[in-house]
Amino acid sequence: MKDSPEMDPQTERQAQNEALFRTVNERIEELVDATLERHSEGASVWDFVCECQDRDCAQRIPLTRTEYEAIRSHGRRFVVAPGPEHVDTSIENVVDISTRYWIVEKIGEPGAFAEDHDPRD
Repeated sequence: MKDSPEMDPQTERQAQNEALFRTVNERIEELVDATLERHSEGASVWDFVCECQDRDCAQRIPLTRTEYEAIRSHGRRFVVAPGPEHVDTSIENVVDISTRYWIVEKIGEPGAFAEDHDPRD
């Protein structure tokens, strides 16, 4: 991992929570891949976890593997449950909205942190 710029403690804690949720979703995707190989179901919808900054959030987000891959193709982007309570506009912008999920993109120092801690990088 690269060195991240300095952040205030609360913003850093939020960024760490989001990175943790993204790592959980990466593991879910691995399980999806293994299941698809066995069952070959194509466009099945799977429950991923909300990647918002709230460590206590338990929202599940239904996504196809293709949708998840599109979101994960950008290191600063996270998938969150639809609703403003899952967005902190001081560290992210909403870049896409659907009825099932919103995509947020981290800005500034949290954006650099997200890229530096991207499990795919």
